[in-house]
Amino acid sequence: MKLFISTESEKNASDIWSEIYNSTSQKLDFICSKDMNLEEKDNYGIEFKNIGIISIIASNRLKEWGLKERKLIKRKSKEADIRLYIDYEKFIKSSFEVQKLMYIENIMDSIDIVISRSKGDFKGEQLKQDILNALDLTYEDLKDI
Repeated sequence: MKLFISTESEKNASDIWSEIYNSTSQKLDFICSKDMNLEEKDNYGIEFKNIGIISIIASNRLKEWGLKERKLIKRKSKEADIRLYIDYEKFIKSSFEVQKLMYIENIMDSIDIVISRSKGDFKGEQLKQDILNALDLTYEDLKDI
């Protein structure tokens, strides 16, 4: 299984997200690598080959233009496409550390949606724990944001 993470955001939020992504992407390479052979990576089950998590960090103006959350599961192609909002105003005004935690929380929430819609062998809780371990975080770290 491969995890694809990205964002749809306004310029100022996108710049912050890029910095967060650059500081975390190597640690998540075990599940996000573009070079990864999907057949070799079934440690989270075979129900999904690809899970896309796109964080939406946008002001109300962009939301009004049609930037919407998505919770799409494609069973035949074994894919999930999850797009959830991150509170734009809070994200912009927070410290870098809080911004990073908000983003990781968004990833965890997205995986929770996939878990809730899973009908097979998806090991989402293990995936979440492996992500937290790779980033040297705990669930406690995410509680106070």
